[in-house]
Amino acid sequence: MQESPNDAPRRALLGQILAALGQKEAAIAEGKRATELLPESEDAYDSPQITGQLAAIYAWTGENDQALRLLDHLLQTTNGTTIPLLKLDPSWDPLRKDPRFQALIDKYAANR
Repeated sequence: MQESPNDAPRRALLGQILAALGQKEAAIAEGKRATELLPESEDAYDSPQITGQLAAIYAWTGENDQALRLLDHLLQTTNGTTIPLLKLDPSWDPLRKDPRFQALIDKYAANR
């Protein structure tokens, strides 16, 4: 981080590592910082991936409302996420028991 403090992908990865280590506040802060460094308004190709990493951080830290809000956005965004990815990626396991997660999948699966 010292070498590239403004590298959004590195910040997002650090956020995921911190989330896995149980450092909720620091993880969320890094994820948010990553999205600030690479906002979707400036990079519609790579930025949704960073937003997806923030959504995963939220899911892993028990912030389901925030995770689901971002996933809803990403399912409507070019280069966001996809229904098959949500169904298969273990990153979303913390959300699987939340009925809103399945409702989100159903909502967008019907539209495709």
